[in-house]
Amino acid sequence: MLYTVDRYLKAYYAPPTELKKPQIAWKLLFKPEQEVTNVASDEQYLYFTTSKDTPRQKIMRTPVARPDVATAELLVPESASEAINDEQLKATKDGLYFVRTKNGVEAKLYFVAKNSKAVRELKLPQAAGRLELVAKNTKSSDLWVTMGGWTTDRKRYRYDVAGGKFVAEPLSSEAQYPEFTDLVVKELMVPSHDGTLVPLSIMYKKGTPRNGNAPTLMVGYGAYSRAMEPTFMPTFLLWTQQGGILACPHVRGGGELGEAWHKAGQKTTKPNTWKDLIACADYLVKNQYTSPGKVAINGGSAGGILIGRAMTERPDLFAVAIPEVGILNAVRMENSPNGPANTPEFGTMQKEEEAKGLLEMDAYQHLTPGTKYPATLVTAGFNDPRVIAWQPAKFAARLQASNTSGKPILFFTDYDAGHGIGDSRRKQFESIADLLAFGLWQTGAPGFQPLTTAVK
Repeated sequence: MLYTVDRYLKAYYAPPTELKKPQIAWKLLFKPEQEVTNVASDEQYLYFTTSKDTPRQKIMRTPVARPDVATAELLVPESASEAINDEQLKATKDGLYFVRTKNGVEAKLYFVAKNSKAVRELKLPQAAGRLELVAKNTKSSDLWVTMGGWTTDRKRYRYDVAGGKFVAEPLSSEAQYPEFTDLVVKELMVPSHDGTLVPLSIMYKKGTPRNGNAPTLMVGYGAYSRAMEPTFMPTFLLWTQQGGILACPHVRGGGELGEAWHKAGQKTTKPNTWKDLIACADYLVKNQYTSPGKVAINGGSAGGILIGRAMTERPDLFAVAIPEVGILNAVRMENSPNGPANTPEFGTMQKEEEAKGLLEMDAYQHLTPGTKYPATLVTAGFNDPRVIAWQPAKFAARLQASNTSGKPILFFTDYDAGHGIGDSRRKQFESIADLLAFGLWQTGAPGFQPLTTAVK
C-alpha cells in the first residue's frame, strides 16, 4: 500500500509465487477513485470499507484468490443513522467485527459470521462512546475490545465467542477518579449557519448554575476525517473542577457522521468547519450556558485553521483563543517541507478554486488592523516537521500589530519540542497547565486572577 494524507488507499498485490522473482508482477488492487479506506482479510476474502456513493460507508468483500473491486459483493450496507468507523475492522477465524457510531459519540459493535451476510449487534457490557478492537489473527477467535467515554476511563475486555459475553481483562490496576463522578454529559444537536445539525458534546459538574457565567473551553479539530471520539481526558476535565464547561463541537471536516461529513469541511467547503464551531458557541451563549466573555477555544495542528478562522471571523464571540502548533498561514503551507503532502486535504495554490479555498481558510490573511481580538496564546515547536514554526510566528506577530482589545497576545516557542507527538509526560503536563491557566485567567475564573497588593 502507498500511504499519503489522502485517506483513499492505493494498493497492489501479487501471488506468493511472484515474490521470489527478480521482478514482481504487481497488480493494482485499489485506486483512490474507488474510495477504499481500510482493508482486512482471512484465507477466503478481502474485506474493505468504501465511501464510494455511500456517505456513511459500507463493507464489501472479494475473494482473496481473485480480488477485484469491480465485482466485489456488498457485505454490510450503509446505515441511515450510523457511520462505520473504518479504523476498527478486524477478521478472526469466526468472522468479521466492525464498529458503527451515531453522531460520532455512541459506538456499537457488530459481527458478521464466516460464510454469512447476516449482521448482528453484540450487546456491550457498558455504554461506550468509542471502541477499539484488537484481534490476534485469522486462525484464532481472540478479540479484545477497549471501551471508553468522556467521563469513563478505558476498560479492556476479551470477547468470549462461545459464551457470547465480554470478560474483563485489564492490563493493569484501574485508576480511580472520584473527582469526576458527578459530571454531567449532554449530547446536543445544534443548527449551523446552513441549517445542518452539528453534534455538540458538553461536560460540567452537576449543579453548575446555568446563568451564563460558566467559563467554557471548546476543543475542536475538523480535518482528515478524524473524529473527536469520546475519550477520557482527566487533564481537560480539570476545567470542570473550576466551575467550567468543557465542550467538543464535532465540526465538519472530521469523520463523525461519515465520509460526507469529512468532504463537507475540506478544501473549498472548509468554511463549514469554523462556522460549525461559531454556531455551537452561539448556541451555548443563547441558551445561558456561558457568555462571550467566558468562551475559550482550542485546537492544534490542522485545528489551527478552525481556531484561527473562528477568532478572525467572530472576534466578539470569544474571550480566549489557543491555537497550538497550528496551520495559520494556509496559502504558504506548500512552501514548507510538509506542505505538498497535505494538498489532498487542504488543496493547492496551483488550482484556482483550491487556491481560493486556501485563501479563505488562512487566518493570517484575515487579520484586520484596529480590531479587538480575544486574548490569544499561540504556540510553536521549533523542531516541528509538520507545521513549521514560522507559520504560527507570522500569525502571532501580525495579530499583535492588529489587536486593539488590550488583551494579551502571547507567542510561545518551545525550542526543545516538535509537533507534540512523542512529548514526555512532563512536557505534556506543562502544555496543558499553560492552556488551562491562560484560559481560566482570561475567562475570569476565581483563583486564576493576578494578586493585587494595596499601596500604602
